Amino acid sequence: MLLPSEVEARAMIPALRALIARKLIEAHNLPQQKVANMLGVTQAAVSNYLREVRGAGISIDLSGDTLNLIDDIVHMLLDGADSVQLLEKFHDTVGLMKGKRVMCNVHQQMEPNLDIKRCHICDAT
Repeated sequence: MLLPSEVEARAMIPALRALIARKLIEAHNLPQQKVANMLGVTQAAVSNYLREVRGAGISIDLSGDTLNLIDDIVHMLLDGADSVQLLEKFHDTVGLMKGKRVMCNVHQQMEPNLDIKRCHICDAT
């Protein structure tokens, strides 16, 4: 049995980091090492995000509020925002994704016997 927080840590956070890393590299021409430093991960992790070895397999709605929050994170990183502000924005983004039930489908992929129609644990967070 996987807890929602395990699904968040194993799948949602890496998927977000992969999207952000890709935006920083492709749209802003930053090197992998710089992006790794900005995200607090290794250069190898960034390479894995780009090659879709890590943070892949999750479909994230890149429109509306989700896209705005991801763009906010990218701009905050570029502007050198402090870690508390970044933590809050990441938290808001994951919360929005939970609210849209994106994580439910991922959880079911990781745990096929989970009845996501009955599960509303993340709705309260």
